[in-house]
Parts: sequence; structure tokens; C-alpha cells
Amino acid sequence: MPVVPVTGTASLTTSVAPPFPSSSPPEVESQHPAADEEGPQLPRRQPCWISGGKIDPGSASRYITTLVHAHIPGPVDAWREFPVPVRDLLFDMFTRRYTFTRPEDLPRARAVWESTAQTNLRKLMYEAREKAIKTTGSRNPMAWHNYGHVWLRRDYWESLCHRWATGPWQERSQAAKRNRSTHPEKNVHTSGSVSYATHSQKLRHELERVPTFRELFDRTHKRKGTDDYISESARTIAETYDRTMADRYAEGTPQPDLDPEAWVDTAGGPRKGQVYGFGDSLDTTPVLSSYASSVTPPAYASSSAMPLDSGVEEMRTLIQEELRTHFGVMVEQLISAMQGVRSSQPAPQASITINFI
Repeated sequence: MPVVPVTGTASLTTSVAPPFPSSSPPEVESQHPAADEEGPQLPRRQPCWISGGKIDPGSASRYITTLVHAHIPGPVDAWREFPVPVRDLLFDMFTRRYTFTRPEDLPRARAVWESTAQTNLRKLMYEAREKAIKTTGSRNPMAWHNYGHVWLRRDYWESLCHRWATGPWQERSQAAKRNRSTHPEKNVHTSGSVSYATHSQKLRHELERVPTFRELFDRTHKRKGTDDYISESARTIAETYDRTMADRYAEGTPQPDLDPEAWVDTAGGPRKGQVYGFGDSLDTTPVLSSYASSVTPPAYASSSAMPLDSGVEEMRTLIQEELRTHFGVMVEQLISAMQGVRSSQPAPQASITINFI
């Protein structure tokens, strides 16, 4: 009987010996097409890409959650508590199944992956606590010991319950609730967990053209099937922005689809790294702030323009100094995210006018 050599790494295209005697074992070819004629071949990886600061498709994000489920390193409830070797391992496991197909995504692939893992873990822990509250009818974490999730070891869950019951954690939680309640209407939109870039792509398909920024804002801030905004704040901001644009650009003057400075002036400065109207997934605060600081806007056609808030102006100046060298690339990424298409032009290097028409 022929001897089948045993090596440390088996090629997927080598002969496979059956578990029964045979003088001529059949050859089983890999179903995965070879990417290269030399060296061992890996199974085909699934494509993924970055869309507005978020990893798409959704199956890729869900796989990150699955990896986090399976590799919780201890009683931790924040991504920063994961040791770096564990993060490296999880990213390596992710890239064995998924590959970033767009070259422009590669420089920030790890950072966006880390951000996605952090967000997903935060959501997991929030949902675990909310389920325990609903099941026990108690907001006291010490009453949740027997109501952990199947993906989290019982001893880890019990340790977390003790942590959540302590004064410092409770104080941080209450402070976060107060911060969210300061501007409750600005936490309301109709996009759900769907990224703004995905909404833009769907709207583009419906309209058979690239949607304007205001059309995208209305899609994500109006009640479905009606012309009513989801909140009074959304209506006021939209109407004020329209008036500001009419004042800023005289009749007959070319008007960009989005004037970032006018929008920030109208909607207010960044809050927790986000600008109102762009959602969590677009990650455009630095872009808008640096753009508004770097580009000199056209003169107002009237004197009715609103004065800039000094705090917003200071933030713009700070971000401008820190991000000036990255400005062109970031603006290009914003344009790509809003249009839902890949940009084929090099990053702008000078004064830029955003126009999605």
C-alpha cells in the first residue's frame, strides 16, 4: 500500500487518502479556485468594506460580535479591557474569513474594526443588563446573578454584577443619562441600525440619481409615509439651514449641496464625536470641522446670518491644527460615503467645494 506523506501544512489540492484500504486512492480537488499556482491555498475569503466609518456587509459586523462572544477574556464590559494580544488574535481571525477589498480602506481597516468591536461589545452588555432588569423587575445588579447570558461565563457575569452595583459605576451611568437627557430630541432619528451610507444607496436607487444631503436628512428624520419630522428639533434645524443657505448664497450664485459650516452653525457643534444629522456610522465630525475651518465661505448676501458660537469656533481651530495633513483624504471619504460610490479621483489638495449634484 502506498505511503501518504505527512507534513505540517497540507495543501488543499493534494490527494486525500480515504479511511479504507485502496491501491489507488481517488484524488479530491479543492472547490476553491487557486489564487496562485504556488504555495498552499486558503479558502476563499468573503469581501467586506468600510462604508461611512462602519464595516459592511452586516454579516461581517455580526461575525465580529461572534468572535467577541467566544473570546471574552474575563469579567470585562469594555473593549479597552481586552488585552492587546486578544485583540490581535480576534482581528487575525476576522481577516481569515473576511478581506477588505478596497485599497483605500486598508490604512484604517484595523481602526474601524476596533471601533466596531467596541460598539458591538457595548451593545451586548447593554442588552444583557436590560434583559436582566426586565426578567427580575429590579434595577439592582445584585439581583441579576442568576440571569446572565449563555455566551458569558457565570463567574464573569457575577463579577460584573458586583462591579455594576458599585458607587463609581453607578455615578458614571447616571452622569451619562443626564448628558443624554440634556438634548433628548437630538437622539431621535428613523434610521435605526442601518447606516446612513446604506440609506443613501437605497435612496439613490429609488431616485435613479445621487440624493442630496437634505433628501437624505429628510429620509432619516421624517416619519415614514408622512411629511412630518420625527421631532420639533429636526424640523427647526432643517428649516433654519434652508434659510441660512438662502441668505449665504445670493440668487444666481452656485450653491453646494452641503455647506458644512452652515450646517454646524445651524445644528450646533459636535457632541461626543458626532454631528447632528450624520448618525454614528458616518464618522464625519473631524471632516466637517476641519472643512469649515480650512475653507473660506462666500460672503453672506445679507446681514441676517447667525453669529458663530465661540465654543464651536475654538473646536474648529483645534481640530484644524491636528488634522490639517489628513484633510484631503477625509473629505474624499466623506464624499464617497455620502454618494455611496467609490471615488476614482485623488484626494483634493486645495480649496474644495462639495457638490453631489
